[in-house]
Amino acid sequence: MVNKVLKYIVENRMLLPNDKVIVGVSGGADSVCLLNILLEVKKTIPITLYVVHIEHGIRGIESEKDAEFVEKMALQYKLVFRRFSYDVATEAKKNGLGTEEMGRIIRYQAFENVRKEFDCNKIAVAHNKNDNAETMLFNLFRGSGLKGLSGILPVRFNIIRPLLCIERKEIETWLAEHNIAYRTDQTNFEEDYTRNRLRLNVLPYVQKNINKQALTHIDQASRIIYETWEYLEEETDKVYSKCVLRKDENMVIRIPEFIHVSDVIKKNIIRKCLESYQKGLKDITNKHIDCILTLVNNHTGKSIHLPNTLQASRGYNEIIIGFKSKALLLEKEEILIQAPGSYLFMGYKFEFSLEQYEKNQIIPENIYTKWFDYDKIGNDLRLRTKEAGDYLVVNSCGGTKKLKSYFIDEKIEKEKRDSIPLLCDNNHIIWAVGYRISEKYKISLDTKKVLKVQVNGGKE
Repeated sequence: MVNKVLKYIVENRMLLPNDKVIVGVSGGADSVCLLNILLEVKKTIPITLYVVHIEHGIRGIESEKDAEFVEKMALQYKLVFRRFSYDVATEAKKNGLGTEEMGRIIRYQAFENVRKEFDCNKIAVAHNKNDNAETMLFNLFRGSGLKGLSGILPVRFNIIRPLLCIERKEIETWLAEHNIAYRTDQTNFEEDYTRNRLRLNVLPYVQKNINKQALTHIDQASRIIYETWEYLEEETDKVYSKCVLRKDENMVIRIPEFIHVSDVIKKNIIRKCLESYQKGLKDITNKHIDCILTLVNNHTGKSIHLPNTLQASRGYNEIIIGFKSKALLLEKEEILIQAPGSYLFMGYKFEFSLEQYEKNQIIPENIYTKWFDYDKIGNDLRLRTKEAGDYLVVNSCGGTKKLKSYFIDEKIEKEKRDSIPLLCDNNHIIWAVGYRISEKYKISLDTKKVLKVQVNGGKE
């Protein structure tokens, strides 16, 4: 296996003689294998290794034992060792991020600190072929574009991934054959995280029941997609500067130039605008890109609200992308919703979360927190104000009532109706906020997944 990894390192030009390499070692099988294989590679390519361990403060005494294990291994191999300890859960809450994402950010901050300390030029991490398949499927299921479907790259800037050419079972077999110990993180076997469910349930099922070579085929597909994405990037760059300019702290797409390119290039131009403007594509999916594209054929003044307080608006012969001002939050607009997530709309803060429904779970009565059967909701979940054709289901027999009639029956003044936020599935009103919900989306004994919606913290 060492020769297989060495060949992969050479093919992808990961290492050169005299490189100074940080090795991220958690103590688990993957990272322990990475360290030991790099020690073997060092016999062929002269490099210097530095071991870095990040203790996340999540698993108590087990986390401390992991750190002690890695430190002992580094001393055994006479390598420089650095340990960092963080309270990832607290930092995640403070920054409004998930623990997985916060942990990743903190890890690379620690790597960067050590890189500066020892003037290192490479950072080696232990992603393998399974990780690549999980990442590709995760991005596929959440609605990613080509870039997300291209999986994990072997080399990205100064980060190298020498184990991407091998599967997890190969790693575990190699460690067993060489009597190399490693630590086991029991949280990897818990199904609280989406990635764990992919790892524990989806991929094993596919390999057993559909194709034993599924991991290899997914890996090959991700490489093909990456090559396609690279070509698309090159073609996009040829027209990007002609279509896009920065103006008054916004990104502006000029429609006369934009209209003549193919839709796939149009979508990539939009994606690059968003990525450039907010320094990434966090929470942006293909649905958002498609919605922005519809502005080309819309009237001037039409706007679409996006995650992270972004907004895309139709101007005269242009599409304007930027952060929403407070004044814009009060306009009659609409937001495409991706759950979980947080959104500002008409001066309200909406928080969407997903939960598994527990049998006999009591659903409280609350004006500004509601629970819905998520599986009954279609693919067009939006926040907006009223439109012609809106209706609710008003009884358990499926009887419907026009929203206009409901407002009249409830004696809601005509002037006030335009300012009521509506959570809707096309023209079916799921919730007239502050008033009633549709019977169709109520929790039942058959409910499996619950959409919880809180407005301004769900108070009252």
